[in-house]
Amino acid sequence: MVTPRTSGDRVWQRMPQGWIEFRSFGDRTPQEWLDWYLAGGEGWLPDDARAAIVAGFHAGVAAFEGTDFDSAGVSITLGERPAVSFLCTNVVRVAAGTDAPSLEFHRLFPLARFGVDSAAETFTAPDGRVGTVASGTLQLGGRAVITTVGEIRLPAGDGTILVMGMCTDIGQRTELAVLTAFTLSTTQVLPDGVEPASLEASASGSDLPHAVA
Repeated sequence: MVTPRTSGDRVWQRMPQGWIEFRSFGDRTPQEWLDWYLAGGEGWLPDDARAAIVAGFHAGVAAFEGTDFDSAGVSITLGERPAVSFLCTNVVRVAAGTDAPSLEFHRLFPLARFGVDSAAETFTAPDGRVGTVASGTLQLGGRAVITTVGEIRLPAGDGTILVMGMCTDIGQRTELAVLTAFTLSTTQVLPDGVEPASLEASASGSDLPHAVA
């Protein structure tokens, strides 16, 4: 039995530095969040890049408006291997005594979803929970992209965290799988006003706390 989101709680997770959120903005409006984000680029962000970010942000917000996702957004990587990575998170609460989706199911899932180009690996969160991340290559709009699907139980065991990822660079399969696992490991459901417990581990480039209301 799936339970609805509890009024007054929030999903908290760490996301990559520079993360552009589409779905949830804490106590800010989308425009306030965008203004805060762009303020960090004052003096160095080119006008064409700023315009592209603004247009992409509004398109992303519109696409996810009214959905059940707790978080959705993109991370842009520049340099020698430019790419856009997308992640969305959905926390599935379950009633006490009800099993959440099992690791066994998700180990078989990529065979049906990704075909022969598939892999599924487990990982261990800093607190000892074991999750799984499946990955494979899909065709999207005539272009090959890397996709991940990951899951792990909530720390209290009363639900499951599901994260789907996608990257435009098929050479970054391992990086996307690691990012998916890290996001799963850091996601918590907290009562409103309660700050997250300190993490026992961190990951390079993933040092921006991201609170999703």
